[in-house]
Amino acid sequence: MSEDIIEKLTSHLQLFYRQNPYVELLKIRIDDIKEGRVVLKMDIEKLHTNFYEMSHGGALMSLADTAMGAACLSCNKKVVTLSFNMNFIKGVPLGTKLEATGTVVHNGSRTMVCETEFVNEDGKVFCKGSGTFFVLGKLLE
Repeated sequence: MSEDIIEKLTSHLQLFYRQNPYVELLKIRIDDIKEGRVVLKMDIEKLHTNFYEMSHGGALMSLADTAMGAACLSCNKKVVTLSFNMNFIKGVPLGTKLEATGTVVHNGSRTMVCETEFVNEDGKVFCKGSGTFFVLGKLLE
């Protein structure tokens, strides 16, 4: 992919996620974008937690879906989620600063497969997931 396309994709992804109401609600931020790899951040606040002040699984699954979907977008492909699996390795307590890395494993013409991993600032792994995405077409022509 050319540097010009990568620059356009980076700008487009930044704008795309700034204008996404659900991403804004969860306070997900883009930290880094490379072709086939995106790093997102989400600080676990009260709005992300359950009764036990641990992050709700739905909030974590939303972060995983967003990280893997963004990794697909970084390859200049519009996608929708077909399926994904999440392994919750450790509970994520209130106040944790999570980093979610989405990585493309398979970049096909009809489907894409991605992985994601969540770590805190110390590198402790909290969750791992994988997903399959259906390719709708190019993001940018």
